[in-house]
Amino acid sequence: MNAKPWLLVIVLALLPIPVRAQESVRNLKGTGQFGAFLTPGQIDRWVFDGEKGETIIAHVSTREFDPILELARTLGKNDKDDKILLEVDDPGSESRYMIRLPEKGQYKIRVRAFKGQGGGNYKLQVRRFHARPLTLGTALVGSFDRAGASHYYFQGVKDQILIPELKGAPARAWSLLDFKGRALSNWAGAVHLPESGECCLIVTGQPDFRFDLVVREAQQKKLAVGKEQAGNLLPGELDALSFQGKPGEFRVLEVEKKGDLTSRLLFAPLDKKGEQRLTGANDLPEIQFLPMASRGGRLRFAAILGREGRYQLQLLAETSASYKLTARDPSVPISIGKEALGSLPVGGAVFYRFQAKPGQLLQASLASQKFVPLLRLYDANGTHVATSDSDADALEGRITHMVLNAGTYRLQVSSVGDGGGGEYRQALKETKLKELKIGARGQGAIQPGATDFWAFSGKEGQTVFLNVRSATFDPAVSLRSPDGVRLVADNRGNAGTGSLVALKLPKTGRYTVWLASSRGAGDYTVRLIDGD
Repeated sequence: MNAKPWLLVIVLALLPIPVRAQESVRNLKGTGQFGAFLTPGQIDRWVFDGEKGETIIAHVSTREFDPILELARTLGKNDKDDKILLEVDDPGSESRYMIRLPEKGQYKIRVRAFKGQGGGNYKLQVRRFHARPLTLGTALVGSFDRAGASHYYFQGVKDQILIPELKGAPARAWSLLDFKGRALSNWAGAVHLPESGECCLIVTGQPDFRFDLVVREAQQKKLAVGKEQAGNLLPGELDALSFQGKPGEFRVLEVEKKGDLTSRLLFAPLDKKGEQRLTGANDLPEIQFLPMASRGGRLRFAAILGREGRYQLQLLAETSASYKLTARDPSVPISIGKEALGSLPVGGAVFYRFQAKPGQLLQASLASQKFVPLLRLYDANGTHVATSDSDADALEGRITHMVLNAGTYRLQVSSVGDGGGGEYRQALKETKLKELKIGARGQGAIQPGATDFWAFSGKEGQTVFLNVRSATFDPAVSLRSPDGVRLVADNRGNAGTGSLVALKLPKTGRYTVWLASSRGAGDYTVRLIDGD
């Protein structure tokens, strides 16, 4: 009977112990992605034999702990003799590095948790290859290895824009890695380097085939707003023209070109790490584009800027090309209640600007005998808020808009299809809102699809009841504060009950009543009642 407990002890000793089940030392064979489990308080070691000059890219990711990734050179039998060459603790739940080995020997990729705290499942991805040096701007002849790849390294500088050009292989058969081995995105075959460090270019194609390669660097230039600039580009060359901007500024950039150019305008701050990551409800987008036709050998950009910092126009030549460039704010001030006469260039646009405040009901019109008018209205954020409707003869376009947000508004004059031009008459006026007094009644009529507006003066803390009745349509009523904020709405009214809105006014000022129909049209009666 005493033999049974001993037998049980022997069986238990032969069973795998959880801690020992996860080996801390593994042989790394080749490249690929490997899954493993890190025991808390332990260091995992991935051992491999490396060649001098061999490039190693290691990337560890996990959802269970904060990983630290190291590279060590084996110098003795004990781990304490290892020489740590790299120690990387990237933010979040991943770490990575790219390095060329300094000498031949045994190395270890080490994975551990920050301060030894935590552990769990993780994935380790490893890439290994031999790369040759690359000189920017110098053409070379290369060949693909048996795997159909060719690798190059070079020293990259922050804010460089590089344009690789391949012959003998597909034009986009390459990828560019930053100093940590991350693939960088490209635009039209051009890559921006956000940080300095040793980078890698990988070209792919038919095994054992040859190719021609040159990597050009874009020319960085300053763009003088209000002055004309000119340039010449060979195929594959890029000019990056930069200027400083502030939120709310309006810029029109026009490029008169000969040859084929690919272009873009973007917000390009020098230090993206310092940029605000989260935006507020009232923040402008980085850049808000207004529609403006590019034709007749001209590239045009119309934009309202939303950040303070550097903006950049990039021009990439597909063929030999030359250009003349101007950047300016061409918007003309216009006063409410005034008319403006002008001439629209064929295929072009004209901009007007004016100051507006919440509660203003504006009416803008554009008339011409030379072209079919198209009028667009943009608020202070550059958001498109209204487009004109035309009369039966398409000789005049009109906009009616209730202002919600204070700031600089812009009107864009153009032609339908951007194909016309000629003389025009532009008018902007404010329509006074119908006054609604407390205790009094008002009457009006709603046309199908239209909105009627009323205004009244109120005091902070005052309670009011707003009642709208109609025998012919179902009223939909909303109320806005003196600064344009929508406070309350009632779309549940019908011809039998009407609409009733009750509200305690949050501030002293003029309030705006928006009255429309959810079904039907016709006459109505509105009444404002003091609830105190």
